[in-house]
Formats: sequence, C-alpha cells, structure tokens
Amino acid sequence: MATASLPFEDFDEKFLTCPVCEEIYTDPRVLPCLHTYCARCLEKWRNGESQFTCPTCRHQVRLQGTGVSSLPPNFFINSLLDFRALHKSEEDHTHCQMCKSDAKVEGRCADCSFLLCKNCITAHSNTPALKDHYIITLRDLKNPSSRPKYSRAQYCSRHTDQRMTFYCQPCAKLVCRDCTITEHRPGPDHDPQEVSKVAQNYKAELQTLVEKTYDTDDALNRAKETVSQEISSITTNCHTIRKEIKEHFAQMRAKLDEQEKKVTEKLDRMEQNQKEPLAREEKELEETIKSTEDGLKFSTDILTRGNDVEILTLRQQLEDRLNVLSSAQIQHEALKNKISFQPDDKCSNLVECYLFLTDESLFITEAPVESLPTTVIFRPRAGQDLRTDPQVTVTSAEGQYAKLDTTKGSDGTFKAVWRPQTSGKHVVCVATGGGVTGGGSLCSPITVDVGSNNPVLRFGQKGSQQGQFNAPIDLAVSGDRLYVTDTVNTRVQVFDLTGKYCHSFSTTTIPWSLAVHIDGTIVVKSGNEVKKFTPSGELLYTFSLSEYCTEPYGLALQRDGRVVVADGDKHSIFLFEPDGTLIKQVGGKGEGDGQFNDPCFACTDNADNIIVSDRLNHRVHVFDKNLMFQHKFGQRGDQTQDMRCPIGVSADNRENIVLSNIGCRTDGVKHGQKLQVYRPDGTWLSTISSDGDKLNVPHGVAVTEDGHVFVADTNDHCIRKYRYV
Repeated sequence: MATASLPFEDFDEKFLTCPVCEEIYTDPRVLPCLHTYCARCLEKWRNGESQFTCPTCRHQVRLQGTGVSSLPPNFFINSLLDFRALHKSEEDHTHCQMCKSDAKVEGRCADCSFLLCKNCITAHSNTPALKDHYIITLRDLKNPSSRPKYSRAQYCSRHTDQRMTFYCQPCAKLVCRDCTITEHRPGPDHDPQEVSKVAQNYKAELQTLVEKTYDTDDALNRAKETVSQEISSITTNCHTIRKEIKEHFAQMRAKLDEQEKKVTEKLDRMEQNQKEPLAREEKELEETIKSTEDGLKFSTDILTRGNDVEILTLRQQLEDRLNVLSSAQIQHEALKNKISFQPDDKCSNLVECYLFLTDESLFITEAPVESLPTTVIFRPRAGQDLRTDPQVTVTSAEGQYAKLDTTKGSDGTFKAVWRPQTSGKHVVCVATGGGVTGGGSLCSPITVDVGSNNPVLRFGQKGSQQGQFNAPIDLAVSGDRLYVTDTVNTRVQVFDLTGKYCHSFSTTTIPWSLAVHIDGTIVVKSGNEVKKFTPSGELLYTFSLSEYCTEPYGLALQRDGRVVVADGDKHSIFLFEPDGTLIKQVGGKGEGDGQFNDPCFACTDNADNIIVSDRLNHRVHVFDKNLMFQHKFGQRGDQTQDMRCPIGVSADNRENIVLSNIGCRTDGVKHGQKLQVYRPDGTWLSTISSDGDKLNVPHGVAVTEDGHVFVADTNDHCIRKYRYV
C-alpha cells in the first residue's frame, strides 16, 4: 500500500500494535471483516480450526487455504513497519546488514528486509537480480512529501524470480509475465491484463460502495440518536410519574407507605420493560456502527493509499464486506405509549391505584387479527361498584354477536380472550345486568378494525430456477427446514423457515406427497412408487405401489417408519411396513365411519394417530396408529366452521389439526378456499380466509413449532406462511 504522506512520528506505537498480543505487528494479516492481526496471533486464536470468529467483531471467518497464510497481508501496516525499522536503525546506530561493515545505515530494502549502507544501496541497484527491489532511504523518512508509493514485492509462487504484474480476470488471480505464456495464456478460459488497467475499474466500483456505506453509517447514527432520545424521554416521563406518586402518597402518610412502595416497584418494572428493548437496540446499533466505521476506514485507506496490486489482492474482500455493511437494515419502531398514573381520589380502597400504558378504561392489547387470539382489558373507574364480574361483548358489522367471559387480575383489571372470526369493523362493549349502580354499560364502547389474517411470508413463482415452482403440491416441516414437492419440475426443494433456498434434489418421476422421518430421511410418493432419500437427496431405496394402488396421492409417516398412503380412486387408506410390505387397507366408497369419497392427504400426530382428509365427503377421519377408526368430523356448508373440499392436513405438537380447503364452484363462482384449525376432538377453533392475499388452489399444509402454517398453492406456484395460534 502507499505510505501515508505524514512524518513517521505522527504514527504512534498503538497504530502498529496488534490488538491481541499488544505487541508490534509481525506478518500482519487482514480478515474479511477488515480487522488486522499478527499471523501468529490468528494461528493461536483459531486453534487449528478452519472456521473461527474475529477477535474484535465476532465476524465468521472461513479460511480458504491451509492456514492464516492464505489471508492477504496488510500492505499499509507492512509499509509503516519498514519505515519504523529504518527509523529505529537511525536511533540505535545500527550497522549495515548486507556487508556487515560498520558503515552507517542509509536505507532499507522493502523486499528483502535488509538495512543497507550507502554502498550497498548502490550495489543493490546495480545488481540485475535485485534492480526491481524497492529501497527506502532516510531521505524518504524525513521528507514524506517526496516519498513515492511502494509496496513489498509480490512474487509468483511458480516463477519465483518474477513479480506478479498481471491479473487474470476469469481466475480472479494475480499472475506473473511467465504465467501469461503458460498456465494463463490468453484464450477462452484466461484473460490476463496489466494490473493497472484492471485495478482502476475495481477501484471505481469500490469507491461507489464506500459512498453507499457512508449513507448507511449516517442512517445508523441517526437511528441511534433517535433511540437515545427515546430512552431519555422514558426517563423524563418516569421521573415525572414518580414525583406524582410521591406527592399523592405523602398526603396519605403512613397508611399509604406500603402501597406507595408497591406501586413504585411496579413503575420500576414497567420502566425497565420499556427501556430494555431500546437499550438492546441501542447496543446493537453501536456495534453495527463500530463495525461499519471500521470497514469504511479500512476501505477508504485502501482507496486513498493503495497501489494496484493491493487493490486487486483485497478487492473481493472489500467488495463482499462493503456489500454486507451497505445492506444493513435499519428498523426502529417509535415509542408508542407512555406510562400514566391514576390514584384513587375517593380513598375507598387503598389497593385501587393504577399504572397503565394507556388512559382508556377499555382497550385491546394488540391490533386484532382474524382467527388469532387477542386480549381485551377492562379497567374499572376508581370507586366503581362492581357487584358481579363484567361481561365483554363483541358485535361484527354483519351483526354476529359473541360473549366473552372475563377473569379478574390481581391488579383489579378484568381480562377476556377474543378470537375474531371475521375481519372488518367490530364493536367491543363491557356491561353487566344490573351489576353496577344504575346498571347498563360500564364504559364507552370501542370500535376496532380486525385485520385479515394474511400471510406473514410468501415466496416462489412459476419457473424452473432455484426457488421457483411449477405446481407445488405438498410440503413438510422438520426442524428448521421446509420441504416442497415441485411436481412438474420433478424435484423436491428445501428451504429454511424464512423461505431462503437451501438445496434441491431430483425425484425422476413426478412427486406428489412427502414426509420427513425423525432420523432426517425424506420419503416421497413419486409416480406410483415410494422413494426414500437421505437428508442431502441421495436415493436409498424404492418400493412400488402398483400391486395395491391405482391413484395414490397423499403420504404420511409414523415414528417407526411405517408408511401411510391415501388412494382417491380406491377410496382407501393403506398402511405399509418401511420395506413396502402391506400391513392393512381400510375404506371403500361411502359415507359411513371409515369410508371415503376421494381421500387426498394424510398426516400423523404425536401418538401416530392417522388423520385423513375426505375431500368429497367434506370431512376428516381420525384412526389410531393401526388404522382402527376413532371418529370423524366436518360437514359441507358456508359457515366459517364448515368445510369445502378439505385436502391438505397437518397436526401440530398441541394435537391441533390444521386443514386446507380447496373450495368448490357454485353457479360458476369458486369459493371456500380457506385454512381451518380444529381441536383433536374436531371442535372448530378458527378459520383463515386470507382476504388480502387470497388462496387460489391450496393443497398441502405443514405446521411449525412456533404456531405458523405453510401452505402450497398449486395454481399460484407459491408457498404462503400464516400465523394460526
């Protein structure tokens, strides 16, 4: 790297000190996060591992070679170390290291690291093999304005007498002149160019990234300032409330001392609860800012002082790191509520003293969403005489009416759990049948807008590239992975639970359904066969269904590896051993117990019970693990709890059953596409209609441990993810 155009004295020892060993750098190496350490310190730090974290910012580092020598050197620090050595030689009256004479040192060879006298400098320059070595002199040290750019020479590992003065772009590698004639001869696979020409292009790109990262850094600082102001606002607000509390309880004297203490402690907890997430956010912003500024400083130094070789050596690391830093997402949710204090002015009950984040008597803890539980809280007015527990009622815009039971909390508030079943406007009231003096309503009703339970995630589109689908049919969740049958593309694709593509594997024939065993193996109903694959997608074995099934569709697995297959044409369910031996067949077309009309998908619960969607009978059947009929539930209808051609089915770890309805056509209009949640006994719990992003042709469903469900929409060629509990 180019040396700084400053006197050496302006660089203190701290700048040249390794943060790990706290000694002057020896062989300084640059990590991908742009922090620098001694090579020996990094070797000790990584403890033989090829993957380790940066000692400063904990950025993950994966070595490309066998040791830290594969990391690029820090050219700038090496430059300063050369100047330091020359500076120290003058202070210590060091003698020439080449001729071993008592002659005074006048310079240093940056390539072979020898301190040289005046005669040896001349000899060095006149020796053909050494003529390209760079010599720094005392004159350079004392006159930085005339100091030229230099860097320790980079020599080819194959042609050790040749400097690397070319850059092969297809190989992304520095090469020497001889390499351009041998291994990197110009042609279809190689294009060696002079470093000065290539470096100039990359320098412009990196400069653009630096400017973009500066913008991110500014935004991070603004976000940190906002968070700091909000923390200060919380402190100011709570200081005011604390003063009010003290003034009130001072009037009550000794009788209220204990209550004052209780309420103050509650305020402390509320203050802490408000501050904690902001304090964490502030700390994260500080760490992000530090990392961003470190990267910016290093990158700016490279672009300001760097020579072409250095820029090309570090170009990929700079580009990767700046892309990460400049893409930082800044998300901050403004402070919504302040703490308010309400004393009992009538002194009728010393316990009735309230701290709330809202001044409403009736409020809902979060924005209500169709099918999801939300809490309604009623806070009686101070002195309000409740003879019976209040009743919460909810009325939708369509006139649907619901009563909610309340429970009284230790803080005097009454709570009710409300699970809205439709979106749109709802009126929430609190009343009692004569339970209050005067009877009637206990407070003013509130109108709330219930949102549609739209997907929290949607990914995929029609195509054959990674992450694209052509008629996805079924899916399964195991751990932190989502598996999808991509039917027309004859493959299974694997994603994480945020929709990020991981890998895929071919099934050769069309895959309709799949399940993942507890050992991680993947079982797929592909064509007229059941195929078992390793977690990475290698085929383990296959068994044919042709002897028993005519139109096999859905597949499920039990813990011991037994396979359940639904056949719509035979209106039957088959249970096989893991090797394909038939254990049992049940069913037949009909409407009786254990009879079907086009069964589609099946799943198993924690007890290995078998749950089957009976599409044209508009119901669900439940069998034990040996295919003994247990019960059935569901009927065709237009109510939210009714079914319309149920197809995909999955059971969660609470034994709830999640069902997708493909819908029906009536008078040319298709309707009834929805997701439903039932308790294990078939009691309807909720329905998701997804008004904002309507389901088209939903098929397979798979639930996660954190209360979300994935659904494959075959006609939209996508996967949607919903919260359902």
